[in-house]
Amino acid sequence: MKYGALKAPTAATVSPRPVSVNSTKNRFYRSTRRHLITMENAMFPNSIDSHLSQLEKINPVAFKAIERRIARESFDCLAKLSRNEFTPEGRGSDYLDSIQLSLLARSEGVMDLLGKMHPNGRDGLCSSLIFCDLLAGDGYVNKVAHQLLGEARCPSFINSDVSQFMVDRCIRDGLFATWQGATDPFWIKDGSVDGVLMAYGTHHIPRAERATAVRAAARILRPGGIFVLHDFEEGSPTARWFADVVSTHSVTPHDYPHFTAGEVLDLFAAAQFDDVTVQRITDPFVFHGGDEESALQLLAEYVVKMYGLEQLRNHTQRVLALLDEYFGLVVTQTSHDEFEARIARNALVGSGRRV
Repeated sequence: MKYGALKAPTAATVSPRPVSVNSTKNRFYRSTRRHLITMENAMFPNSIDSHLSQLEKINPVAFKAIERRIARESFDCLAKLSRNEFTPEGRGSDYLDSIQLSLLARSEGVMDLLGKMHPNGRDGLCSSLIFCDLLAGDGYVNKVAHQLLGEARCPSFINSDVSQFMVDRCIRDGLFATWQGATDPFWIKDGSVDGVLMAYGTHHIPRAERATAVRAAARILRPGGIFVLHDFEEGSPTARWFADVVSTHSVTPHDYPHFTAGEVLDLFAAAQFDDVTVQRITDPFVFHGGDEESALQLLAEYVVKMYGLEQLRNHTQRVLALLDEYFGLVVTQTSHDEFEARIARNALVGSGRRV
């Protein structure tokens, strides 16, 4: 049945106090600047060489793509790029809590993306393939793939992210991870990986740097390798959710332009990809519970943590009403006598093959 018992709250009922939001965001920026001072020492407490040895032990297949000669200047540049919200002072901890709450809430979209990274779809996936996720966060896509595909069919992931906090979590969880930005994946050799993914945060790449990021993806791909770019289309309900709800109610600012289909086509053409397609896929949030109320409660809690919606943390009904307003919230009873709560996000996905 369509979720409609609750009316969407008016602007007056959901608007936070501006002073509180601004002071929280200013504290975030100040603490992030302090955090950057010790980033490199925290990332490599012993040495870069010992970190490389650790990576080789975690996944010898993925390690074949790693360039051992790392320039010190790369880390100096990276530290300047690392000021984003995915830190303990921002919404990084909340985001990790959302993954703990439900690993598979977004698995339908993840598996759709992975199927596009091989000519034979999901049936072609195996552990001998090297996939680089350039916006990996805590290794979410890697974790979903391992859970649903199993060790033999899960590709060997290089999880890369500009957030040292997220890379630390990857390594703590036993994943192969490198600290680098999507525009300069300096850890990775030319022509060394079978697939490259940019998803779940591609809009964080400044518009002026997106062509550089797509060219970087082409550089590290083997001939015939596939690049998949995922984002939420400019003007779509999800893009408006970020602009209207996340930017207003989150502990961190979120003012990033999303992608258009034309922009994706132009970026792939400029990087000389072949067999380029742009599609729109369903990328939902899905939760199950023993009754309707528990399924909806899980969904609301996940969304608050996922987006760091601090000012809506104790307002479950407001969160559900907003989700229904922007996405359409549907609750159904499954054949297993469970209840499923689902919001239907639609994503823009470009894919292309390196010549």
